[in-house]
Amino acid sequence: MIFFESLFLGIVQGISEFFPVSSSAHLKLAKLFFKSDSINDLYLFDLICHLGTLIASIIFLRKEIAAIFKDKKKALLFVFALLPLFPFYFFLKPLREFFSQTYFLPFFLLFTALVLFVSSKIKIKEIDPLTHKRKIKDVLFVGLMQAFALIPGISRSAFTISSAYFRGWKIQEAIRFSFLLAIPTILGGSFLESFKHLLKKEVSLNLPISSYVIGFLASFFVGIFAIRYIFSIDTHKKLRPFAIYLFCLAIFSFIFLNVIN
Repeated sequence: MIFFESLFLGIVQGISEFFPVSSSAHLKLAKLFFKSDSINDLYLFDLICHLGTLIASIIFLRKEIAAIFKDKKKALLFVFALLPLFPFYFFLKPLREFFSQTYFLPFFLLFTALVLFVSSKIKIKEIDPLTHKRKIKDVLFVGLMQAFALIPGISRSAFTISSAYFRGWKIQEAIRFSFLLAIPTILGGSFLESFKHLLKKEVSLNLPISSYVIGFLASFFVGIFAIRYIFSIDTHKKLRPFAIYLFCLAIFSFIFLNVIN
């Protein structure tokens, strides 16, 4: 993997992890574009890039994270929000792997675009969190929507932000909860995938060290800027450009996968 590929994939991870556009879809398309076939190298490189965006999230949200550890009720809500992930990951693996085929990628990108477009068009009556306490059913619904993002092409942040917004959350509150929820999700997912690959002895350090360093730094620094931008969104209408982008990407990916590639 040359310098440009490492830098490009790191930038893609840094942007797409925080923008509601599906980082898994972007990385999969980028790898197909570069025709990188080494499973071992790409898996470890992915892990390093995810580590970069994970650290960026923790640094940016450090105050909110500290507040959760000090508040048992808030912590419990996050636990409930994470519960739907377990059956999707462990018990629905065949279904998840079936829909993870590259063939379905354009359709799930289009579906994510539709979700974002509807979110940007419909005005939901916002419920003030100071007068209405968040209920377990709210976070379970958001957590259920997050579980669908195990499939490439479905954006985790798009589904969690939109689902929280549909429950009457203010858009900035929905964004904050979405990214706080992402930290244990990414951390847990990376640990499980690493453990699985280690058992199969599929992890090797075949790329130059510089490739991993470049990927990590690119995903970290670009991730910091991306998360700052997404937190500046103050109205549901600003989700529309992401919907338009995903619609265009869905068309491009369909042509690329079925005609060019």
